[in-house]
Amino acid sequence: KQWYQRRVAITAGVSLARPKTAFRFRVDNSKIKSLDAMELLELLGEGGLSPEYMKIYDSDDFNPVKRNEGQACKSVEVIEDLSDDYFPRYVKNIVCVDTGYTCKPSDGSFSCVKTTIVKHVLKREDRYVLEHVDDSGKTEYFDLWKRQEIEIGVGCECSN
Repeated sequence: KQWYQRRVAITAGVSLARPKTAFRFRVDNSKIKSLDAMELLELLGEGGLSPEYMKIYDSDDFNPVKRNEGQACKSVEVIEDLSDDYFPRYVKNIVCVDTGYTCKPSDGSFSCVKTTIVKHVLKREDRYVLEHVDDSGKTEYFDLWKRQEIEIGVGCECSN
């Protein structure tokens, strides 16, 4: 448990000791350990995962969201696969479908505009890995993850 907490703290970059890194290309890929989903959730932090718009596994379901009920702007949901270099991997993005006449007045002065939120995801560092030497002198390597902001479309509204 203590090593796990230290590993998460080091990977998150909040360790008091300076984490040691190694070039990924110098380490055999089979020796690089991955963090599991629970460790990555902890690393992502409070408020990081929005189950309405993000999911970990393709087989997971998004929490349903009622949006645009009774609104003139139409929208569609697009599921984006960010790749296994991101956590969470799957993001639901809302895209506006504006026919040009959906907003009133229909003279072109109003149009459908996407509303967005900014969330954090983790991105696997592609050049470095975390290097850890335990008390017995054994060296272990772990994926290094960094927080990254992404903008997610969550709805559409008429605006001028």
